[in-house]
Formats: sequence, structure tokens, C-alpha cells
Amino acid sequence: MSVFLISSLGCLVQAQTQSFPNRPIHLIVPTAPGAITDLSARLIAQKMSSILGQPIIVENKAGAGTMIGSDFVAKSPADGYTLLFASTITHGTLPALSKSLPYDPIADFSPVAGLFWFTSMIVCHPSVPANNIKELIEYAKKNPNKLTNASAGVGSGNHFTGELFNVMAGVKILHVPYKGSGPAMQDVIAGQASCSHNGASKQFLEAGQVKALAGTGFERDPRYPNIPTVNESGLAGYGITWWFSLIAPSGTPQEVITRISEAAKIALGDSQLQTKSYDIGLNVKYLSSQEAGKQMQDTFQKFKTIANQANIKEN
Repeated sequence: MSVFLISSLGCLVQAQTQSFPNRPIHLIVPTAPGAITDLSARLIAQKMSSILGQPIIVENKAGAGTMIGSDFVAKSPADGYTLLFASTITHGTLPALSKSLPYDPIADFSPVAGLFWFTSMIVCHPSVPANNIKELIEYAKKNPNKLTNASAGVGSGNHFTGELFNVMAGVKILHVPYKGSGPAMQDVIAGQASCSHNGASKQFLEAGQVKALAGTGFERDPRYPNIPTVNESGLAGYGITWWFSLIAPSGTPQEVITRISEAAKIALGDSQLQTKSYDIGLNVKYLSSQEAGKQMQDTFQKFKTIANQANIKEN
């Protein structure tokens, strides 16, 4: 290839990068429409569209525990026009369980920006004889497998948070999988299950149907400012935070990543977006591409470790 041709190609790529975006961007959501993942993706897409001057089209490519959508983005052109709405699921629970991913969850993606986060609450039926984490651990140690942790299913987020708690606290709280977090919470409310690690507990707490012992994140969730974290409550080092980020196919030009990341930062600073995010159960927190990358890698390693320690395997 001649020096002239190489130079011409370089100029063309540079021109395309500088004009980015000049056509619609596709944001792939690897879950079905309607849930919090989809709602938050549409919220940020709408605001970023006005900032970037091009439509951001949200496409749901659900299936295989988020694998289908993630694989689609991993194999898309690295030009910034196809993005993944990534999460703790896509880069935590899924790769921790799956032994046959058709892509590398770290090497095949370029982080763009962190967007939202929330934590789960460890909630229990009022009859459980514990009102804080220390009391829960003490009771569980004296009564192995008497308490139950109702989860959304094997390999779900609340399965992982529960097993991490068991490992770190040295207790045996029996895992009981349900077909979704809704049925799991209903059984806790009914007293058929002892506890659950739930991210949508506010209405049940306010109604007095369950009691919250602690939050699962490293920092307190602003939605529950008076509820301490597990880490604060005596189980030092415990922490799992649920997050949503934008990531692109590996090899996407840094200039393009920076452009999208800056648009995300501006969008997250909008007070109306912050209010809407809070209303659906999310906290806004912008992370740069470097910070989002560290979060992605840390999450990947953490869930791999939990799966190995607790022997969590895919069905």
C-alpha cells in the first residue's frame, strides 16, 4: 500500500471522526422493553440525542441473559454508531456463570461513560428476629439454614448478593430461587420466606410490610439515606452496586468515545433527567471512560470470585 493511500485513508478516518455523529446512533438494550434497564436507556438516549444533534435509536435485543445484545455490539463496526447499554448483569453475573460466551466481555468492548447506579436492600419479614446486620449474622450462625434468601432465580443479582453475604459472614442462609423478584418479594411479605436482597423495596418498606436491615452497596443509596450499608454495619469489605453504562465495540476511536462521553456528562447534569431517574429508582453518577472501564473490570472480577466461592453455576 502506497504512502499516499495510507495518508488518504488516515485523512478520511480523521474527517469522519471530526464530523461524528452525522447519522443516527443505535443504542442496544440487551433486555426486553418496559423494565428499569429499558426505561433508563430511553431516558438517557432522548437527552443525548438533543445534545449530539442526531437521533439515538433504542433497540431491544433481549435473550440469553443479555448475551444476544452484547454479542451484537461486540461484533458491530467500531465507529461509535452502535453502543451497548451495559450493566452489572452484562459484565458481572452473565460472564460469571456462562462458560461459552461468543465474545470477550472485557477485550471486545471500549468503555464510554458510567451513567446510573442503585443498590439492593436486605429486607426481611417483620417476624425475623434481627433488626440489623450484626443481629442477622448472630441469629443465622445459631440457626443454620433456618433463614431463607428469596431470589429472582439461580444466577440472579440477589442470588449473588446473598451468597456473598453467606461467604463473608460465615453463615448459612438458604437460597430459594423464584421466577422473578416480584414473586420472591411477595413471599417475604407473606412470611413464606425470611429475607430478600431487593432493589425495589421502597413501597413495601413505607407500608411496613418488610423491614430493611442494610443496603448492599459500598455507599448509602440516596433513596434510603437513613439505612446503613452492610459494610458500615460490621461486615467490612462487603459491597455490590448495580450500575448502567455506555460501552462501544473495541477499537472505537478515542475522539468518538470522548464525544459521546461528554454528551452523556451534559445529559446527566440535567435536573429534569435527574428527577426522572430518581423516580424510577436510579441515582445519577457520571463516570469517565477510564472510570467506567475500571468499574467494568472490577465487576467482572468480583462476580467471577463470588461464583467460584459459592459454587454458583448456570442452569
